[in-house]
Amino acid sequence: MKIRSVFRVIPVPVFYTDRMPAGVGGQARFMLVFIRPKYKEDEGIHQHELAHVELFWATLGLKTFIQLFSKKFRIWNEARAYARQMDFPDAFGHYLTWAEAAARLAGPHYGFGLTLEQAKRAIFDAY
Repeated sequence: MKIRSVFRVIPVPVFYTDRMPAGVGGQARFMLVFIRPKYKEDEGIHQHELAHVELFWATLGLKTFIQLFSKKFRIWNEARAYARQMDFPDAFGHYLTWAEAAARLAGPHYGFGLTLEQAKRAIFDAY
């Protein structure tokens, strides 16, 4: 476990585990972050998940409930996290590209039904 922070003052425990759905590199659950051990040195994925925790605190926890009812909010939340992730390198010093981020956002994992262009636009708007 490692402690990171959001808003420079709120501690966020980061747990390194493979206990998450297949194809997922990290997850934010409420005020906790879970990341696969193989991504322990990937700052981009850490920042992606920390962006979700920031939003949790910024909405006083309401983010979780808003996402249940608003697909548009869920898309914005993920686009915002990918926009943040693109600013930080992975463990090899590589940065996530617009095309890679859009492909992930438009992918079947999220079930948003977005085209690549719609996903790029959502990330661009969140950037």
